[in-house]
Amino acid sequence: MAVNWEQSYREQDTPWDLGEASPPLIEVLNSGEIKLPMGETALVPGCGYGHDAEALRRFGLEVTGLDLAPTALKAAEKLYGEAIRWMEGDFLDTSVTPENPVDMIFEHTCFCAINPEQRRNYVTSAKHWLVPGGVLLGVFFTDPPPREDGAAGPPFGVSLDELHGLFGESFTITRSRSPDRSHPDRVGREVIIEMIRNS
Repeated sequence: MAVNWEQSYREQDTPWDLGEASPPLIEVLNSGEIKLPMGETALVPGCGYGHDAEALRRFGLEVTGLDLAPTALKAAEKLYGEAIRWMEGDFLDTSVTPENPVDMIFEHTCFCAINPEQRRNYVTSAKHWLVPGGVLLGVFFTDPPPREDGAAGPPFGVSLDELHGLFGESFTITRSRSPDRSHPDRVGREVIIEMIRNS
């Protein structure tokens, strides 16, 4: 059954929200392992309350936070202000044309939230939003925390082999590793992957 994301935010039923930016993202930004010049543009699909978008903005990027749920975007703007562009829309809808393609996409909890049958659509959208040579940096669930109601998901996990199969035609995967920092209930369940959009 599809999740009504707007209703979840209205009811503040958001167990995926950490109340802060993704620990693996902070780790990567602090380590300097990915070189992103200040002023480059970034998109955070499924940005929710905007914590990851704000972390990227503080790093010096021009950030767009995209989400289906207007309630989430209103809360994000209240938390972090107008220095981030908050945009309502469906990342999987390629008829939503970006004003300008971005240099980077940061993936955290969007990919795991969609039905696995839509994953190829996600790859198409990522290519649609990124400039050639742009970076997709993702924190993916290889083993998502189980839901309290016992349902299969979301979140939906993904194997490394599947990620390589899905993205391999349009992207070149340049690094893949387990994060040193994770939220306590996600330790050992996440992988950081950096990939570059092919021309």
